[in-house]
Amino acid sequence: MKSLKIILSLALLTIFLSSCNKESVDKQSSDKMNEKKEALNTEKITNKEITNKVSDDIKLFKVDKVEKSSGKKVAPDIFWTDNGKQTSMGSLKGNVVLVNLWATWCGPCIKEMPDLSKISEELSDKNFKMIGLNVFQQEGSKKVEDFLKTNPVSYTILDANKEVVDAFSEADGKNIEAVPTTFIVDKNGKIAETIIGGRSKEAFLKIINKYLN
Repeated sequence: MKSLKIILSLALLTIFLSSCNKESVDKQSSDKMNEKKEALNTEKITNKEITNKVSDDIKLFKVDKVEKSSGKKVAPDIFWTDNGKQTSMGSLKGNVVLVNLWATWCGPCIKEMPDLSKISEELSDKNFKMIGLNVFQQEGSKKVEDFLKTNPVSYTILDANKEVVDAFSEADGKNIEAVPTTFIVDKNGKIAETIIGGRSKEAFLKIINKYLN
């Protein structure tokens, strides 16, 4: 029994170290936010609607709307506009889709993004798609479009919101409390795997290939 408790404690510690808990990060950054508050209050901050590419190589889009899950473990449908044409996750059925929830202030998220880009490129000729969902934006944190200019990725990024997080939480049956959280959606549009915390390229491919083959 004692050894089982030790194993469980180590497992929880591993998840904690490989992910960013929103509440803990909020507390740690509160002092910095207070220092910046006065400066931020003197400047009107507006969220510019993102409708096209940040650059020729980076696709960043604003979420247009969200349709909640139609059943247990069925991925919600997320809509966005690409070059004047509306598209959605629902249109990707028939592909395995990796959905990665991340934030610009999350170290483990940033660490795994180059590997995710490599996976997206290596599987580009397979029935595979990848979508990054930028969530849990904090006051004063880097805007996603600015972040991607210096940290480009090869897959589609959607500037998401709480509605998207809530829709995935409901579909998966548990609240999303930390980033990165990654969902593997199978070819039928169902959430097949939920991965909390960062992973290596090899670990991701091992999981993805179970549903590609």
